[in-house]
Amino acid sequence: MNTSALIFMYHKIGTPKGSGLQRNLYVSPRVFRLQMRYLKLAGFRVVSMDDIVRLTRGEDVGSKPVALTFDDGFRNFYEHALPVLQEFRYPATVYAVSDLIGRDDAWETCGDATREPLMTEPQLRECREYGIEIGSHTKSHPRLTRLSPERLRDELQGSRQALEERLGAPVRHCCYPYGDCDAAVVAAAAGAGYVSGTTTQRGRVHVGDNPLTLRRTFIRNATNPFLFLLRLHTGYEDRKAQRS
Repeated sequence: MNTSALIFMYHKIGTPKGSGLQRNLYVSPRVFRLQMRYLKLAGFRVVSMDDIVRLTRGEDVGSKPVALTFDDGFRNFYEHALPVLQEFRYPATVYAVSDLIGRDDAWETCGDATREPLMTEPQLRECREYGIEIGSHTKSHPRLTRLSPERLRDELQGSRQALEERLGAPVRHCCYPYGDCDAAVVAAAAGAGYVSGTTTQRGRVHVGDNPLTLRRTFIRNATNPFLFLLRLHTGYEDRKAQRS
């Protein structure tokens, strides 16, 4: 039985734009397809976030598990990632910002930021029909540790309720914007009914980990083929986690 898994964290699947951090949030469609094809050829099992939660409890989820997560719900997921995931029949989780559905990434404030449109409600519904799980990325993408207890509860619980009402499906998983969480945020996520919460902390997921503070592996424009293979086939991510 596998005692660890990787959760890949993607943001934008499209032609890289901007510079610095903004450019690094992209993975080109060609590279993304190559990465997904490699997972298949190398015998990795792409699993759901429910499977990841089961792994933390010590349950068997198969060999070489990898979960795919996409932050923010960008429209380029629908345009470029969804067809590839359909081709390989991979599950994935998209974390949507409930108050900004059909709008753009209004939280971006960097000078070189190029605004990207977010998926519309019909597009999110279509993703659901193809087996993509929609999770919560809060209502407005704030830094959760800076909020009052009332606002924190509203961002987490309100987003879950809004997504469930709009999409007609349960929302069980959340993602903390900017990876910003502490004990109060984790408690609020549990109180809102989420069974998992993902962070931006690096490392593999292991049996016994708290499913509400799951570590992930950031796949971005700078992730060259060597780094991609290193993360998949070695303990590289756990070594990085120990240094962070």
